[in-house]
Amino acid sequence: MEVQEGLREVDFGWGEGRTIEEMAEEDPEAVRRFREDAETGAFPGSEPVARAAARATASLRDLADRHPGGRVLVVAHNTLLRIALCELLGLPLGRYRRIFPRLDNGAVTEIEIRGEETALRSLNVPTAPPPAPAPGPSPAGD
Repeated sequence: MEVQEGLREVDFGWGEGRTIEEMAEEDPEAVRRFREDAETGAFPGSEPVARAAARATASLRDLADRHPGGRVLVVAHNTLLRIALCELLGLPLGRYRRIFPRLDNGAVTEIEIRGEETALRSLNVPTAPPPAPAPGPSPAGD
């Protein structure tokens, strides 16, 4: 196991440790700007999205260079992964929340990095089956 400093979560500044609902109660306009474009509407004191993208992609490219043709498991936070995917695929960084609305905990996203080229092989694939339905009466018509 290896810890990559470049793959740590994004610092949300004013929003750190707070839910979006808590922030919206205090400053709904700040939340609206963030939701519209996370790059230009970043929370006060937060890490710039472009900086987070640069450090994450540098770490991922370094791993790819050190393991050519191999597979590497990377475990990182949701926001950082979505920003890195946008950067690697040439998509607008400020739109990461709209382009990739969510990455589920434990789900697998597979990318292939070869030099400056990146291919998205799979996105947000669950690693466990969905939970069984709760016991109870059968739906009508069964």
